[in-house]
Parts: sequence; structure tokens; C-alpha cells
Amino acid sequence: MKILLAPDSFKGSLSAADFCIAFEKGARKARSDLTFDCLPVADGGEGTLSCLLSAMDGKTCPCPVQNPLYEETEVPVGFFDNGRTAVIEAALANGLPLVVGRGNPELTSTYGVGQMIAFAVDMGAKKIILTLGGSSTNDCGLGMLAALGGCFYNADGVSFVPTGGTLKDIAEIDLSMMYPRLQGALFEGMCDVTNPLCGENGCSAIYGPQKGADAAMVERLDAGCRHVADLFMKMRTTDFSLEAGAGAAGGMGFAILAALNGKLRSGIDMVLDLTNFDKRLASCDRVVTGEGSFDYQSLMGKVIGGIVKRVSAAEKPVPVSVFCGKCGTLSEKPAGLADIVEISAGQKLDYAMTHAAENVENAAEKWAAAL
Repeated sequence: MKILLAPDSFKGSLSAADFCIAFEKGARKARSDLTFDCLPVADGGEGTLSCLLSAMDGKTCPCPVQNPLYEETEVPVGFFDNGRTAVIEAALANGLPLVVGRGNPELTSTYGVGQMIAFAVDMGAKKIILTLGGSSTNDCGLGMLAALGGCFYNADGVSFVPTGGTLKDIAEIDLSMMYPRLQGALFEGMCDVTNPLCGENGCSAIYGPQKGADAAMVERLDAGCRHVADLFMKMRTTDFSLEAGAGAAGGMGFAILAALNGKLRSGIDMVLDLTNFDKRLASCDRVVTGEGSFDYQSLMGKVIGGIVKRVSAAEKPVPVSVFCGKCGTLSEKPAGLADIVEISAGQKLDYAMTHAAENVENAAEKWAAAL
């Protein structure tokens, strides 16, 4: 029997790759005849680059950038397909962990993400894949565009790099110097959200509070995003702010659509395509996936939902098992799921977090013994 292991990370306790190691170790205690295909996955957020590197023939190169608060740092950019495709994990340059205790979406910037794009293009990449999860920003991706040569002017004709708090000050946008530098590169954004840019379901209202915005700041941020959308409407005659995913990463999805002529795709679908999931699935008898906390949201554009959907649509569907630290509310077990294994039932959170690998190993042994 061959098992395809395709977990997400157990955030804060266990990486997807370490889950695979612990699971295989435990399962082999009960069944020495099992074989495994280990495929750590992610949905376009934190850890996506490392998952792709472990599943594909790629490499990273260090890139000097400025973090969300303009502090100098260095981050990896991934290169695949002999350097023709670059994968940029945007959160490495604009992520929430970089501003812990200092989060303020009126001040944070995506400038460093633009520096990563410029570096990738200068290295010869013709396709740029951006992962959009985990941002600390709400600048509509304009900092990113500024790093690529986009110019933003206030009413006095003075150019500046916009942040979430200064979007309202933009009077004119000039992107003409940006496109020659990009050399015709194609852009795709990985995201697991469908929020528009503005309004009650937009990036400011839904994600601003977790980035440090109070109610008054959310209103200011949303007004700034609406102002940017109106400026681009005059340039493009299309309201890209209404597109699903335009609000991803504080509006970076909007910039990909409106300024980089790119596309947005489900992060998990892109990861599964890039890692040849369907081909690997065809040679397996069961699939094991998992994440730290499993509930109805896990089935909405995230790793487990994407995997269940792919397996259910396969020519030869196989049973799917979900391993999780805890299982939240589910109205019913989704079709295609054989079982849900809660590995830390009855344990206090601190203990479960520090014993995640041991819990996976023990649960895998019991699971394999029952096959």
C-alpha cells in the first residue's frame, strides 16, 4: 500500500515536512509494508516557497530588501525551471512576523516585495509567482510598484512612496518607467481569499484589525483604497477593485491585476499543479493530509479543501484521511473524507504544541494498525 502524505504545516508547532517524517516513523511501527510519497504543501501563505523547494528542482538566491518598516534585511527568492520561473514569498518582505509589536498598516509598505520582483527579473526570470498570504500591509501594493519604477505624485507634484496612510494623498500615477524594467514578465498571484479591495468585505475591514488597525483606521484605509481604485479606473477603464482576490495581502492582489496585468489563482491549486499532485495521486492508494486546526474554513480554498476536491475529481478517487491537532465545527463530514484523526485530544494547548511530532507519530501508528 502506497500513501501520499500531503499535509499543511501545524502552525507554530510542526512544519509540513516534519509532519511527514513523524507520520512515516509511526506508521512503519505498525505496518512495515507501507510505502510513502511525501509532499509537504501550502496554500500560498507562509512556508509555500520551502514546500515548493522540497518538491521540485529549484534553488534560492539571497536578495537584499527593505522590510515593511524600511529596515534593511535579506530574503530568499526561489528559482525553478532553469531560472525561468521565480517564486516570491511576499511575506518574507512584508509579513506580520516582521512587525510584531509594531504593526501599523498605515505605515507598513510592500516596497521590499517590489525589490524581490526586480531582483528576479534582473536574474532572468520570465514568469513571477507571488504568494500573497500573511501580509502586514494595506498599501494596495503601491510600495511594490514604486520599487519597480512606478511614480506617485501628490497635489504639489512631489513624488513619494505611498503607504496605507498616504493613499489618499495620491493625485497622479505614472507607471511608464516600470514596464521596460519588467521586460514582459508574466505575473501570477497565489491567494486563498476572494475579498474585493474595498467595502465591508474588503481588505481593510476584514484584515486591517489583525494588522493593528482600530475602527477609525479601518475607515481611513478603506477610503484610501477606494481613492486608488478610482485613479486606476481612469487609467484602465476597468474596476479591478471588484475582482475576487483584489483585497489579498492588503490590496496587493489589486496591483497584480491592475498594474502588472497578472492573474490571481487559488494558492493550493497552483501548488498542487506545480508539484504534479495529480500524477502522484494516480500511483497511490490513500492520501493523508492535515493541519493544526481543522474546521469548516479548512475546506474553503485552503490545503485540505483543495486536496479533497482534487482527489474527489480524480479518475481513481482514493480515501483521504485528515490529521489535525484539534477539530472544530463541521456541519457534516465532507464527501471524500474517510476519517478525521485528532492527534492531541484531551491535551492542554502548550503540551500539544511542544509534543506535536510525538502526537503525530503515535496517531499514525494506531491509524496504520487499523488499515
